[in-house]
Amino acid sequence: MKNLRPFIICCLIFGCSQKALPPPEPDYVPPAEMNYRKYFHSNQKSLDPIEGVWTEFVVGSLYEDGKLIQRKEIPKRARWIVIKKGSHYQILNEYGEQNQFVASFKPSRDSHTFIFDCEFIKSKDRVVTEATMVDGKRIEMAYDAPEGIFEEQYGEFMGEALKADPYKTLQLHWQFNWLKTFPIE
Repeated sequence: MKNLRPFIICCLIFGCSQKALPPPEPDYVPPAEMNYRKYFHSNQKSLDPIEGVWTEFVVGSLYEDGKLIQRKEIPKRARWIVIKKGSHYQILNEYGEQNQFVASFKPSRDSHTFIFDCEFIKSKDRVVTEATMVDGKRIEMAYDAPEGIFEEQYGEFMGEALKADPYKTLQLHWQFNWLKTFPIE
């Protein structure tokens, strides 16, 4: 039994240590997204134009007292799955989850305009804004990030701005373009 102690301790140390996993390959498609792609392919004739897999591109503009202090473009920031669920369109991440948010697009009177409704689970902040679909291949929307999700979601964007003076009046404005990546005609 004494001889097993060092072995057990080593197993615990190495078994519990956190190794950083390598980032996924750029062309990697998670299994959940693959399953949704199969569904979209099989049901392509009955899908609404907003249903499918979308890639998000974003431009963030950070303002201090109305003055632009930083602008950042983030290409291919995320992939989203949009699927009809009742009277709205549920938005899932590429893993088929809503683990940080509960979001949807709700139709409006105009067939190319939707109401984007997103509640962030941790901060309980809610964003509601208009989203416009252009040519069935692009969704455009913009909103100011609520204060509660500033640090939670966008800390890397604000960088040194708050470190120097945490009482600054900052506004983070996001402009989103989602490009449809599947199914495409």
